Amino acid sequence: MKIGYAQQVITPSLDRPVFLAGFGQNRRAQTVHDDLFARALALRDGPNTLVLCALDLIGFLRIDVLDVCHRVNEQAPGTQVIIASTHTHHGPDTLGLWGPDDKTCGVDPKYMSVLKEIITAIILSSFVDMQPAHIKFASVQVPGLAKNARDPAILDNELTLAQFTHAESGLPLVTLFNFPCHPEVLSSHNPHITSDYPGALRREVEAGTGAPCIFFSGALGGMMTPNVKDHSFAEADVMGKKLAEDGLKLLEETIQTQEAGFRKQTSPIQVKLTNLLFKLAIRRKLLTESRNRQGTVSSEVNLLRIDGLWLATVPGELLPKLGLAIKAEMHTAGAQVAGILGLANDELGYILSKEDFRYPLNPFRPGKHYEETMSLSKAVGPAVVEALRNLIRSQ
Repeated sequence: MKIGYAQQVITPSLDRPVFLAGFGQNRRAQTVHDDLFARALALRDGPNTLVLCALDLIGFLRIDVLDVCHRVNEQAPGTQVIIASTHTHHGPDTLGLWGPDDKTCGVDPKYMSVLKEIITAIILSSFVDMQPAHIKFASVQVPGLAKNARDPAILDNELTLAQFTHAESGLPLVTLFNFPCHPEVLSSHNPHITSDYPGALRREVEAGTGAPCIFFSGALGGMMTPNVKDHSFAEADVMGKKLAEDGLKLLEETIQTQEAGFRKQTSPIQVKLTNLLFKLAIRRKLLTESRNRQGTVSSEVNLLRIDGLWLATVPGELLPKLGLAIKAEMHTAGAQVAGILGLANDELGYILSKEDFRYPLNPFRPGKHYEETMSLSKAVGPAVVEALRNLIRSQ
C-alpha cells in the first residue's frame, strides 16, 4: 500500500459577512482565532485509489460531494472519495440554516465555489507523490472529556487511531484520529472562527510526530458534547492535548502491520424526508432541495477495511447508541479496531434509532427532543444501520 497527503487552508475571508454555523442565527464572525483546513489522505492499493478528506466545516451536503467527486474523476478516473466534516460550530455556514434570520440562507455562494475548487485540488494533490507505507492502529478509552447531554447513561469515550509510517524508514507519514464529540468547546457566545478542539489535537500530534494529522468526528449525536465549564480556548487546548497525548502514547506501544491493503464497499440508502422544519427550510430556500419526485433523499454508507482497522462511514450525526452497536458488529465480524466516520459524504442531521425517535408536537419548542427536529426522518437510523449491517455481515 502507498499513501499520500495534502492540505490547504479553507478559512473564509472576513471581507464579506461570514455567518457562523451550529448555534443560533446571525452569529457573525469577527476574527480568526485559528485557520480551518481541508486535509486529504490518499490510499493506493494496486489500481485502487481512495481519498479520505476531512473538512473543518459544519457539514458538506451530498450534492456538493458529488460535484467534487465529478471534478476529481474528470482528471483521475476511478478515484474513490470520502469527504467528511469535523462539524466545528465555529466555521462558515455551508448548509444554509444559520444566516442573518430564519428567512435568509447563510451560505455564501462565492465561498462555496472557491471551497470546492480547493477540495478538488487537494484531493488530486494527495496522490501526486505517494510513499510505500505500513500501518499501525489501536483504540483507547479517554473518559471525562465528553458527555451525552440527551442521555447521560450512554457514552462512547473511544479514541480510534491509525498511523501510517514509511515502509523503509519507519518514520510517521500521517496520523489519523477519530473521536465522537461535537467540536463545540467554544459555545454560542464565540464570534471567532476556529476548528475548536480538533485544531489543538492536530497541532499537538504534529509537534510530537513531525508529520501531519487528520481528524474525523465519530458518532457524536445525542448530544455528545465537550464536558467543559467555561467554554474557553484554554479548555479546547486541554481537550485536544489530552486526546493527542493518550493517542500518541498508545501508538508508541503498538506494533505496525508490515503489509496492508484496503477494501471499500458502498451501499446506497434512500429515505423519505418527513421533518416539517426541513420542509419549511427548503420552501424558504435555506436548504438545497435534494428530494426526488417521491419526496425521497438519496445518500450512502461505506465500510472501509485497512487490514484489521474497520471504519464505517455515516451520512450525518449518528447517536452513540447506534455507533456503539455498529462498532460491536464490526468487532464480531473480525475487526481488531473499529471506528465511525461521521458526517461522511452528506449531512442528513441526527441519526437516531427508531425506538428513541419522538418528533415533538411543537418543533419550535422541542424540549428533550431537539435532535428529532434536526433529523431527516425516523427512517434514517434504521436505513443506515441495516445498510451497514449488510456490508459488515458480507465480510
